[in-house]
Amino acid sequence: MEVGHIVRFSSQEFPFLVETTPCLDLDCSCSMMGLTLTELSPSGSPASDRLTFTLRVCLKTWAEHDPPPRSLDVESLAREFMARFPNQRIQELGQEFAEARAIKGRLASLSLSGSPDELVAYSGVIREKGGMREGFSDESFFFVLEGREFLIEDHYCANPPCDCQEVHLEFWERVREFFPERRVKIQQCLMVTLSLEGKLNETRYSNETTSTTRYLLAAWRRRCGDQRKELRRRYELIKAIGRRSFPRQSKTSMRVDTGKASGSKQQPPPQIKPRRGTARIRRNARCPCGSGLKFKRCCAGRFAVGD
Repeated sequence: MEVGHIVRFSSQEFPFLVETTPCLDLDCSCSMMGLTLTELSPSGSPASDRLTFTLRVCLKTWAEHDPPPRSLDVESLAREFMARFPNQRIQELGQEFAEARAIKGRLASLSLSGSPDELVAYSGVIREKGGMREGFSDESFFFVLEGREFLIEDHYCANPPCDCQEVHLEFWERVREFFPERRVKIQQCLMVTLSLEGKLNETRYSNETTSTTRYLLAAWRRRCGDQRKELRRRYELIKAIGRRSFPRQSKTSMRVDTGKASGSKQQPPPQIKPRRGTARIRRNARCPCGSGLKFKRCCAGRFAVGD
């Protein structure tokens, strides 16, 4: 049996994906975690007709609680999983459990600072220090295309009156360098605006050619279309935090709705401007405006994503 989110059974041809669901009731003192195991198809993705089963285990004792009725084959797989799952991975699940509880507590009281017109990185909300600029990528999406590795960070509008239904995706490429020294460099590639319905609204800037950018985005959308559910969940979470952080904007939105019902003119929501510095560009890099000059010699003093 492998260590990680993929496990293999001696009696099964294909591996199983392990998805975890910790108990997030902050008033509960248990250490229970739900585990869902889904057989993967030959292409490596879950399929509706594949075998799936769940377990509810205590991470302190590594014992299953309240097992549901199962067939003999599934019961055999469940027992093999419980008996052979590595101790190191059990400890990692315990760490994931504690971290999930800590994040839930943080989000319950988190309040955003600054302007409601600034975009918010999901990784920066989940962790006190997050985002690609701080070197954290646990909450980012990972995508590989023809040997190129990309980390994709998602940003959202937290302004309560705005019902944009959009996510701003920032693509960073992980480049391995061997000269003059061996190192891994994370460099910004492009940023796009995607509706939660899957429509690509805008490519804001890119260090790629137009054809390469289109090819990259088309490949990402084909392979990662199932991420839209998670993107919507994150969108709703950021909006909820925004309503708590900017109550004055929320009240303004309510007054606008009331005015609309009475026939008065509705004012448009404020235009969203991304957080300055979200799109970090090296001073000696080529300026995104296309002038051919270095960024520090051109738009460094006024450039903001989306201008």
